[in-house]
Amino acid sequence: MTAYARIDSIMRGLRARLPPFIRLVSAGVLGVSLQTGTSVQGHAGEVQPGLTLAIAGQAETVFSKARNACDPLDIPDAPARALRTASGTVQLYASHLQNRRLVGPDLLNLSTDCRVVFQGNERDDPAAFDDRAWIASLYTPDGQTIFAAIHNEFQGHRRPALCPSGQYMDCWYNAITSAVSHDEGKHFSRTAAGSDLIAALPYRYDEVTGHHAGYFNPTNMVLDKGKLFMMVFATEARAQKPGNCLLRTDRISDRTAWRGWDGHGFDVTFVDPYAISEAKDAHVCAPVGAAQLRWPVTSLVRHEPTGLFIALMMNGAHDGGVFYATSPDLIEWSSPIKLMDGLGEGAYRCGDSAPIAYPSLIDPRSTDRNFMTIGQSAELFFTRFNMTGCRTSMDRDLIRIKIAISPGKN
Repeated sequence: MTAYARIDSIMRGLRARLPPFIRLVSAGVLGVSLQTGTSVQGHAGEVQPGLTLAIAGQAETVFSKARNACDPLDIPDAPARALRTASGTVQLYASHLQNRRLVGPDLLNLSTDCRVVFQGNERDDPAAFDDRAWIASLYTPDGQTIFAAIHNEFQGHRRPALCPSGQYMDCWYNAITSAVSHDEGKHFSRTAAGSDLIAALPYRYDEVTGHHAGYFNPTNMVLDKGKLFMMVFATEARAQKPGNCLLRTDRISDRTAWRGWDGHGFDVTFVDPYAISEAKDAHVCAPVGAAQLRWPVTSLVRHEPTGLFIALMMNGAHDGGVFYATSPDLIEWSSPIKLMDGLGEGAYRCGDSAPIAYPSLIDPRSTDRNFMTIGQSAELFFTRFNMTGCRTSMDRDLIRIKIAISPGKN
């Protein structure tokens, strides 16, 4: 099965719901057997990770829709991201299209802040890149100013004149935009109205409509040799190949400074497809680790004791689960190892354990203000779908479970 076919299979389960991120879902953790350390077989020349990750605790609820939601749309709908502010608080973001935070003295003691800190303006023009928006990646240099990379959806199916089929997946046009907060996350604003693109396909909505297209789901940012990196997932669109693209910047305050990996170096510049007409195919990125990073990456961290980067992925098939791979340089990756069994929302069958989504690793003891690093243990955060009969709904909880990390192969 090709990389595109895998992501398309994962995403078929999205057709009937108000969607934010590509659905990357694993099986329910509560009340099921968790198998760890299973390697994906069948690929010659695989390099095994130099780390072993294993479940080392019981699942705990961080946010309950039933108990903690501020309104019906307040649900955990993106991978969890955390940072420490200048005033000493910890903030965790895992929000829906009305972006809110959890705030507390540390990562393990958080409560809901009901203020909406950011949301898209639901503009009807795809060229505006300002329909619906999810805070997906964050970086603060000082705990006061916070820069954000935004998963930005134009949902054409809500505009009948622009989407004859009326199907969400046929008319989903995605880009990565930027936002900034100057008050420790109390409010985010677009960095420059009408010109806040970080990365978009070099093709207009009408040039790729008919299937979901664009750059999706930015991971959290990690620092290496003075530069910030994040991954975004690209679907196949004209010259753009499907897979996980690696982006780099040395000036986080300048959204135009991001560059994409082209297979040899970070020489891909991203452009506004509505502002150029020539040489569009030159502005697409080359996915990294295509044979190893077989599903969209949802989390990046660096293991301080070894210096290895860890990527989390989700195979949403019925026999899938949460996987991890490691890399010394973010370019060359080990083969994926299963951290736990699971299935995606789209693979759920009546009687299965509740599906989950959006795995991410965060170490409460990290000394990094942006929680980019982990040590001998970390918390695996994910969203659990609470079933109503045999159907999923907007009833979801944010769950965490302790993970042990040790050097050495499984």
